[in-house]
Amino acid sequence: MRVVRYAQRWERVCARHGRWALDADADQPLEHLDLRGMPETVAAQRRWSGVARRAARTGTEPGEVFALAHAVVARWWEGAYEWEREEIWPHRLHQAAGGNAGTDLERWRVVGRDAVIFPEVVAVADALLDPVMAQRAWADSGGARPRPLGADGEFCRQLGQRVGRPWLGPLIAVDYAGPLLVWMGTVVRLRRHPEGLAGPYAQFDENLWWVRQEHQPSTMAAQLRVLTREKKMPGSGTNWRAVVDAEQRFTITNLLGEVEEQLQQLRGAQVGKTAEVARSMLEGLSRGSDLLDQVLLRVMVAAVNAGVGLEEVARWARLSADEAAEVLGTCRGADDWYR
Repeated sequence: MRVVRYAQRWERVCARHGRWALDADADQPLEHLDLRGMPETVAAQRRWSGVARRAARTGTEPGEVFALAHAVVARWWEGAYEWEREEIWPHRLHQAAGGNAGTDLERWRVVGRDAVIFPEVVAVADALLDPVMAQRAWADSGGARPRPLGADGEFCRQLGQRVGRPWLGPLIAVDYAGPLLVWMGTVVRLRRHPEGLAGPYAQFDENLWWVRQEHQPSTMAAQLRVLTREKKMPGSGTNWRAVVDAEQRFTITNLLGEVEEQLQQLRGAQVGKTAEVARSMLEGLSRGSDLLDQVLLRVMVAAVNAGVGLEEVARWARLSADEAAEVLGTCRGADDWYR
């Protein structure tokens, strides 16, 4: 069913009329978006036909490739608030909104997302099917001599260039909890263990195109329902998404992903000489602890900014009110995300 749903997403462009068909089940008045100001989206539809044929020739279901590429780029879309050099998507979104998204930007970010990111989705799908790109992912991992994936990897640098953003590589290379690095990890494992995983992991089949549930982007209808609920209680502090902006939510999610990645690396660390194991585990645990402290601080700041009482925040964080006030006080004026 998921493949069918994603198949419908790449069939939404009507090149003849220059329109993008919208979800029929979404509670909003528009049936389509005008693509006359977005020729790259129409061109991407033609390019997708070739990508789909390429997938089919390799025995891969095109819908699965599209689903993964869409999950990757939709995650970028959520984090693009932090991209100071991003100019393509804002311009394209305003075009989708008829020239200016105006004061209804959040709604247009939901309604226009799939049409705006479609060219990048097709470019990413094409890249993920390219054996040369898979080889770059393998090389970035150290190949037969494993090493952690870094921000300077050739795979992500090339992918940034393919989507017209040469500066993007280092940003997406450190999104450890995202679907792109999950895909890269699967590429590496399949090459490192062509006979399949052994031991307790032998029960798991490696599916290169599998998209975890937490990585599957929300539909337009679901996001609009959330926006509607949030507008009914703005600033009340009873709805996290209503009072914490998308940029901060994305940062918190990314930090938690880095913690998860750090801990996963320690699972198999208890092999080797005592000093080496101890050093590896302690350094990893210390790094994870630092990341958790950052998450703790950001969540505390967000809660206080939303109007939650300091004493409550302190109790939940297992701090005294004085300690919480001191911690939050170090942020005032130091970071623009503390208001």
